[in-house]
Amino acid sequence: MAVAAPAPSAGSASKKRGKLPLVVVALVCVGAGAGLPMVVNVPALLGKKAEAKPKKESDQNTVSVPFGDVVVNLAEERMRQYLRVKVALKVDAEDEKAVTALVTKHKAALKSKLISHLAGKSLKDVSGSVGFNKLQREVLEKFEDVLYPDGESKLRGVLFEEYIVQ
Repeated sequence: MAVAAPAPSAGSASKKRGKLPLVVVALVCVGAGAGLPMVVNVPALLGKKAEAKPKKESDQNTVSVPFGDVVVNLAEERMRQYLRVKVALKVDAEDEKAVTALVTKHKAALKSKLISHLAGKSLKDVSGSVGFNKLQREVLEKFEDVLYPDGESKLRGVLFEEYIVQ
């Protein structure tokens, strides 16, 4: 046999309706308080000057060493797709001359390593920001393997001045 649930009393329904506006008002106030600093400069309202954030020490003293560009066919079976990248290396300013000389000395090996690595990539591997960032890290590792086999790398990053997938 099915037992019917007792009907709610009129008093409990009015209690629920009375709490709803209070909950809505509280949520609006919390949201406004959290969102206000995103829209309004609160320190300026309080008469304080906003402090400029200092740049990272590593970003202030870095330069880019140009490497050159590479064009490779991507590993796609049905389509002819290619990737063209123009690469520069991010290094500390005091290491610029040493890294430039090292890159010039090993340019053929670096270019060969880069071409073989990129040629194995598919369109999916090089598309989007995730593929872009992953490719930067992989190229950095490949360059460090050639230039600094002892592990004492002076490279801070790989920059793509051009990045064309077609």
